[in-house]
Amino acid sequence: MLMQLNHDIRSETTRKVLVESITSQQKELSPQDLINLSDYLLYVGDKKQTTKERSEEYPIVTKNRDATVLKRQISYEGLVDKLKNGEDGIYNIINNNKDQLLDHKDPITQEDIDNIRGLRECMDVIASLERQYNEATTSYRKKKLKTALIDSWKQAYMIKGSNQSGRSVANNMVSGLANVSIPEKVYFDKDLIPHSDQPLSLLKPDSISFLLQYYQQLKQETWDMLDSDIHWHLLDLEKVVDDALEKKYPVFYDVLIWKIDGYTNKEIKEMIFDKYQEEHSEQYYSTIWTKKIPKLVAEQAQKNYLLWYFTYEEPMGHRWKTCGKCGRSLLAHPFFFSPNSSKDGYYSICKECRKKKGGKR
Repeated sequence: MLMQLNHDIRSETTRKVLVESITSQQKELSPQDLINLSDYLLYVGDKKQTTKERSEEYPIVTKNRDATVLKRQISYEGLVDKLKNGEDGIYNIINNNKDQLLDHKDPITQEDIDNIRGLRECMDVIASLERQYNEATTSYRKKKLKTALIDSWKQAYMIKGSNQSGRSVANNMVSGLANVSIPEKVYFDKDLIPHSDQPLSLLKPDSISFLLQYYQQLKQETWDMLDSDIHWHLLDLEKVVDDALEKKYPVFYDVLIWKIDGYTNKEIKEMIFDKYQEEHSEQYYSTIWTKKIPKLVAEQAQKNYLLWYFTYEEPMGHRWKTCGKCGRSLLAHPFFFSPNSSKDGYYSICKECRKKKGGKR
């Protein structure tokens, strides 16, 4: 069948009318005919068309351009449908070199997530973004989340395959995290301990460790982004850190500041000795930074949330108790009072006052 396609027509509407006329007259169209008709509609006034491409006897798409179309111009949904493992397959083939889109990538395994520092937090962010994408109701929001998703997957593969330092990897990662939304849902377990469904929650020690590790880069990226959730999240983190460490654990507070400033454990060891006359191993300061500090900060965030919730959200939802020493009214909760065998189940003096007088916490 010889289709009469007038390539001098530059109007999309006129081309559409012509195609409709052809399809109504021709009962049977071959796959190649359909491709030619599609190209005829898609490439209206394409400035890159050659003279041969514009002529009737040549198809719009040459062999070279056909390869480009297959790699570059296929729709996101169409590519997902073509891949065996769906959307994950897209991220498996992403490469920063635009000329190597189909470069092979090893999949991220559970072993990778367990053993590579920073990868678990990145995968948690991806899971959160995917939930937000599925729940988004506007095309603008979906587009923004899709961009953040692709960036986050790129960073996940960079973390896995990079031989760079953690600080360099973070520099590439923070631009994606800067646009992450943090719609947190908090719930209580049977022991009245608050938990969050948000991977970057301040209620989680692992999340605290991740945010502190990349604090400087995140802060620099979002310091003037008033519409960024991470911007305000870091301000909340700073407040919780001050509450948890500045007065109660001054040594830990200094270690945190110096680690963020980039000092090594060896340098911190010397500075702590000069300031406090305390001497510990370099491994000790590494453990404080990665384990002890995140645990204390997350616990302080949990305390702050409990006090806020039962003050403003459910003021009659839990019993309060006055400390016999400092006179503060605190929740009758193991976070604030040590349990004992008394009538109400707790000591009359709060944990902080018992610690000051040398009692057990």
